[in-house]
Amino acid sequence: MKEINVLILTVTAGYGHISVSNALKDYLEKREIDSKEINVEIFDILGDVNPLINKVFTEYYLKAIKYIPNVYSFLYKKEAEKALENPRKFKRSSKKLKQKIQEEEITVTDIFNKVIIKKKLMSILKKQRPNFIICTHPFIGELLELTEIYEYVKSEEGLNACILTVVTDYVVHPSWLNDASDFFIFASDRLKYFLNEVKPELLEKDENDNVKAKFFGIPIKDSFNNTYDKIELRKNHVFLKENYDFLADDYALGDKFTYLIMGGGYGIGNIKDYVKLLIEHENNSSINLHSSSRHNELSNILVVCGNNQELYDEILNLKKEKDYNNQIMVLGFVKNIDEIMKMSDVIITKPGGISITEAMACRLPIVIREYLPGQEERNTEFLLNNNLGIYTAEDSSFLAYLSQLKHDEDYRNQIIDNQKKIYKVNEPSDVNKIKNSGVDNNPNLNKDSSLYRIYNLMSEECFKRRDNELYKY
Repeated sequence: MKEINVLILTVTAGYGHISVSNALKDYLEKREIDSKEINVEIFDILGDVNPLINKVFTEYYLKAIKYIPNVYSFLYKKEAEKALENPRKFKRSSKKLKQKIQEEEITVTDIFNKVIIKKKLMSILKKQRPNFIICTHPFIGELLELTEIYEYVKSEEGLNACILTVVTDYVVHPSWLNDASDFFIFASDRLKYFLNEVKPELLEKDENDNVKAKFFGIPIKDSFNNTYDKIELRKNHVFLKENYDFLADDYALGDKFTYLIMGGGYGIGNIKDYVKLLIEHENNSSINLHSSSRHNELSNILVVCGNNQELYDEILNLKKEKDYNNQIMVLGFVKNIDEIMKMSDVIITKPGGISITEAMACRLPIVIREYLPGQEERNTEFLLNNNLGIYTAEDSSFLAYLSQLKHDEDYRNQIIDNQKKIYKVNEPSDVNKIKNSGVDNNPNLNKDSSLYRIYNLMSEECFKRRDNELYKY
């Protein structure tokens, strides 16, 4: 049986792009298109070509956003302004690299793309012969616009592949809007108003009756779509002392209110300060603000440090110094972040596109204390303007909002209701409808999820291209 081949092109700059790629791979490989299995390969455009370049690029990116955030923010905004003033027109230059150097038109990107990556990417394309190419980073669009690659990917004699670009933030930044892609997957349909200002032609039907802009949402692990009971999940999950040196006894979160604090895969941010503020506030507060004993007792505080070993050690030392028993639970890089989020009531995090999508899927009010310049700044704007979370810069307001979220259930539910409008998961009533419809016996199927809608779009494209040798049924 012939397979449908999918090549996901990504870049290891933050864990978000990889997370989206893995979510798509896991989902698609469990499905078929017209009885054909779907084979998915992920290609890290930097790491798989040259690990050393990838390391330098990643470290440069992290240092830039940490030590010169204003410069990074300026360049991010300047790129958008430049693109709006001079819309990018798709012209695959026939000039050779040597000629461009002589005419002083060469850029670092030209050298990087044409000398280092193009040959390797062409080799991968010819080996995998993908029916679909999915891009999860804006850098990849420029690669696909290179003459040799584009003509091979799009021609009937080559691959006749369909290209999808998955935008992994709640923004419409011109750097994502390459001219090679057939479709763009945006985080929310509320972004169509921004897209209308930046590139309105993506909202119009083309000669094939396609609309390139699809507002499917950011793809996240399908397990986030599973139904769950937060209280039961928290009661049944036990942190075993045999797995944690700092635990005197096995510990279950129980029915206590639970905060989750995290800073992405790299553990970025002043997380230790937030933990100290919250723990001291909870232990020193004598005000009874709620009649429920659950809301008046000390909260659980889950801290996910990602791959930041220094942060992990700092939080662990803080826990031991202050003798907070089991109130603080410190974790490193976790693979079951969906379960950790589902056990929590509020999340304090940096506003990466994937993190806030996962939080909304788990109905977690989002508290932002700081954000990285550029895309996270824009993500924060989206959160605030759609009442999906809170941003606060001051210690006093930070603690006040956390207390309000803990004690005022109506306030918390208002935010959750707004999140439900942006990201839909299977509520119990939805599951019953699916079971009775006979469409699919999987009770966890979420036809509103980005994963399902991307899969469905790919199925439709296979049908449209059925006369081509690579897509024949």
